[in-house]
Amino acid sequence: GAILELTRRVLLGVTLIELGGALLLWVHWRDLYGPERAVFLAIFHAVSAFCNAGFDLFGREGIPTDGLSLAILAGLIFIGGLGIPVLSDLLTWPRGHRPSLHTRITLGVVVVLLCTGGIGLFLGESLPGGSLLEVSWPHRLGLTFFQSVSARTAGFAGIPIEDLTPASQLLLMALMFIGAAPASMGGGMTTGTLAVLVLALWGYARGLPSAQIAGRSLDPSMVRKAAAVLTVSLFVVLLAAWLILLTHSNSRLDPVLFEVISAFATCGLSTGFTGELNWFGQLIIVLVMFWGRLGALTIVLALAQQQPRPLVTYPEESILIG
Repeated sequence: GAILELTRRVLLGVTLIELGGALLLWVHWRDLYGPERAVFLAIFHAVSAFCNAGFDLFGREGIPTDGLSLAILAGLIFIGGLGIPVLSDLLTWPRGHRPSLHTRITLGVVVVLLCTGGIGLFLGESLPGGSLLEVSWPHRLGLTFFQSVSARTAGFAGIPIEDLTPASQLLLMALMFIGAAPASMGGGMTTGTLAVLVLALWGYARGLPSAQIAGRSLDPSMVRKAAAVLTVSLFVVLLAAWLILLTHSNSRLDPVLFEVISAFATCGLSTGFTGELNWFGQLIIVLVMFWGRLGALTIVLALAQQQPRPLVTYPEESILIG
């Protein structure tokens, strides 16, 4: 009964959010594309943005980059990337329910990533050689913050990715690799993994027995799982990039690595290298996308054989690290 009730609430909530976004887009786009065509465009892009799919129907001209269109699409992407548990928690918050620790950490990490990415892209494209030097600074700020939101698995390109500076492309790769929140519409390593690793590092630096935040201690097993997710994710990305470089002569590292991380995050942003992939490279990208959508921890646990409870405990010994 609880599962059915949760499913009903999720379907209802997702439908209302997407319909609300589609209505806002239709009102804004009806004069630009006509009332009838704007209906389909609004519904398609509202669903694509909320589900962090990144598909658009505007072809080479790209998505509309006026302020209101970017704000509506960014809002849908942001909400879709928070995750169902966070959205459910926030809906019950006004009734006197205190948001959970997961909700508070997720919102904090998402805001920090959004601001870091937006400011970093703004600086990278405002310096000599940047692609937005001729754009007014308010519109430039809107474009860079939208791209910061979209990079975390949504895949809409408000700025041509191939025109970005190497510094901006590197920042986008970091945002894509981190990805969206757990149990959300996006992929990537997830913000939860990043938060646990940072808290564990901070706790270790302070000499605490465990990772702590807001008067709570995190289970040590969570730190081990987060470390496993990071390790496996890095291994998959590096292995896929190496295989593509091995089978594509005269290919440079940066577009290949960007393509692989985008696939791992189920993002879809590209510097234009997709069309140069042979059948083997396409297969590698497909497998990386499949892996990124399921999640590293899910696949590892599914493949690992469940071991019985150990009956022997071995003596400890240290090795050098760092």
